[in-house]
Amino acid sequence: MVGFSLSGAATLARITFAKPALGLEEQAILLASRGLVFENWADSFDHLQHIGYYRFSGYLHPFKSGLNGGSAYYHPGTTFELVHDRYIFDRKLRMLVLEAVEKIEIAARAAISNSVASRHGPHWYMDKTKFGRPGFYHRHERFDLDAWHADFIADLKRQIGHNQASRRDVFIKHYYNSYDRPELPPCWMTFEVISFGSISQCFKFLKHPEYGDVCRKFGLNHQILSSWLHAISYVRNLCAHHSRLWNRVLTIKLTIPNARRVQFNGQNDRIYSVLLAMQIILQKIWSNNHWAEALGKIIDSHPRIPLTSMGFPEDWKQRKEWRLAP
Repeated sequence: MVGFSLSGAATLARITFAKPALGLEEQAILLASRGLVFENWADSFDHLQHIGYYRFSGYLHPFKSGLNGGSAYYHPGTTFELVHDRYIFDRKLRMLVLEAVEKIEIAARAAISNSVASRHGPHWYMDKTKFGRPGFYHRHERFDLDAWHADFIADLKRQIGHNQASRRDVFIKHYYNSYDRPELPPCWMTFEVISFGSISQCFKFLKHPEYGDVCRKFGLNHQILSSWLHAISYVRNLCAHHSRLWNRVLTIKLTIPNARRVQFNGQNDRIYSVLLAMQIILQKIWSNNHWAEALGKIIDSHPRIPLTSMGFPEDWKQRKEWRLAP
């Protein structure tokens, strides 16, 4: 039944959730009844037990061939082992992404904290005059610097345990036990504790010329680096929660510079765009790294993975950013 909201848009009528909870064997039998082939029932059953039906079902969606009596059926020849291979590939990819994110995140923390502290002292982040509305901020969106900075500081206090001593790291405890002012620890302590998302927000709202040294270190302008750090932070959170990267349409999309549109194929809603952004940054901050080679090995070890669903161009290995082809 279709209803209408007050705005006039059509909405689907909601119903009571009444699906029963199934046991593991019942779940496997249900998948088999819908066309999923189990080449080795015992091994598949063991994998499903450790992965979980709901998580595994996220990798099954591309294999659906339609509905039969309200239930999704799978393309003929779809095997548990084929789908499980994509799950294993995705897990390896997440771990490799986290390796790159670690390098980028630490470099961003240090660059932002150190460059501004060298000019304005260790507590510069407490001074709202060091921040402002960035020039690339959407003009139709309201920005209240006082409110933003107050929220920013409040969130930092929460993260470092300002009002909850039991949550403090050892070096944060030392600060509070030793000093009564300023109210918060110096930037090199605070920036070690706060989230990557907070770091990217801090950089986004830094005023000129405060962000100049950071941009030069990463070889990107303020708008692009802000966007890329935000997108990388989002993907980092996906990895930390073991969420799927393969075949995912990204909710937070990075900005592609006009000069790099060909490199990114003009596409920024698939994981390839973030992988490429990370590779470009890594080439600036991590000399003699072999991250690209590691990515190539993971992909080569899973030849049945359709790379186009992740936004990879067919000739990605030949491109200068990767240089993986002889």
